[in-house]
Amino acid sequence: MEQPRWRKMWSTIQVGLLSAAVIASIVVLTVGDPTLRPVCGVALVFFGIALLGHVTYLVITARAERR
Repeated sequence: MEQPRWRKMWSTIQVGLLSAAVIASIVVLTVGDPTLRPVCGVALVFFGIALLGHVTYLVITARAERR
């Protein structure tokens, strides 16, 4: 079943935003304030799982459209 174009575009935008959030969390974890490390660790896990979900969605829909 083909997904609406806006849904794929929105998911692509979210992948970009989540990638930026993951990178920012990694930077803060490595060079940031030590008191923020637990918060950034949780944020990194949360954003990473969300990123994985959106990337998986895009891969699955791309494979389904090729068939």
